[in-house]
Amino acid sequence: MWYNKIMSEKVNCPFCGNIVDSDAYKCQSCGSLFEEPNLPGIKFKEFGTFVAMLVLTFGLFGIIWLFLNIKSINKLVVNPKDSMKFNTLVVISILDVVAYMVCLAFSQVTNLVPFLTIIQCLIFMAITYRVLRIIQKYTQVRYNEILEFNPYYIVFFNILYLIHFIDTYSGRVMQIHEHFNPKSPQMILLILILLIIQFFLCWNTNVHGFYKWLFSL
Repeated sequence: MWYNKIMSEKVNCPFCGNIVDSDAYKCQSCGSLFEEPNLPGIKFKEFGTFVAMLVLTFGLFGIIWLFLNIKSINKLVVNPKDSMKFNTLVVISILDVVAYMVCLAFSQVTNLVPFLTIIQCLIFMAITYRVLRIIQKYTQVRYNEILEFNPYYIVFFNILYLIHFIDTYSGRVMQIHEHFNPKSPQMILLILILLIIQFFLCWNTNVHGFYKWLFSL
């Protein structure tokens, strides 16, 4: 019956003294957090480490990172539909990688390689958006905070923006993170450089030759 339901123990907020549940993560009165916000289980979430690994592997580490964190990301899911959409994108990404390797193995279809690389970039944009939505909903439920993310950055930076978002997650929840100005000259220059690099990686035969050698195709 209703009176047999176990009720949460009540305690005083150490910041304002108001009554809160003992298992609460945030005081509803003063807004103070009782623990440092985090995304448990996420691996390689330090932005500098991720960029270094990305450079050393000619971009391959982005896919590796995704596979290493599939389980942890799924644990953050609040709405099961988000998990289904995320996992579907992961499967599509795997199929694109398989198609990429097949094209590298057969010289007759190597002209498709740049297009498959572009498709993978588009997939990463979709994955970045989906993971950010998962994090956004998780944060709203756990810490009662609504985190905003910039679609502008998703398009130009995709997984780099995702890693930066995760790396600065604690500061974002606690509202102490300083955001970039997307219209600043520095940001516009950075975006142009990134676009040039992405175009170079998509069409440069030496990069694809490296992957062919790496997988002995």
